Amino acid sequence: MTSPPGTGLRIVLSSSSGVPMYEQIKTAVRGAVHSGELPPGAMLPSLRQLAAELRVSMVTITRAYNDLVAEGVVANEHGRGFAVLPVDPDVALTALVERVDTAVQDVVRAARAARMTREDLDSRIDDEWRR
Repeated sequence: MTSPPGTGLRIVLSSSSGVPMYEQIKTAVRGAVHSGELPPGAMLPSLRQLAAELRVSMVTITRAYNDLVAEGVVANEHGRGFAVLPVDPDVALTALVERVDTAVQDVVRAARAARMTREDLDSRIDDEWRR
């Protein structure tokens, strides 16, 4: 399930990942905030809108958004919705580096499972980097 263009936010959900949907939503929103894709003051899609777009329950979206409020990533502005809060650049950088580290671990595991050589993997990374 993917949020469609126009929301300013791209969320891809996997029902087979073993990670709860609300966690996947939180991770996507947090990543968009830390990367600057969602700047401070940007409004998140409404609960109802995002639930319909992702085909999940409002309870799922509400839990994700409320957790993001508790983390200080967004604020619930009465009558307006959920707005992105400013993020300390060092916190954002640390979060993005952790995200890269996790992705690298996943890629290395997958490459080993596919019996790829280090050179094969390096070549693919170089190709992707140049795109």
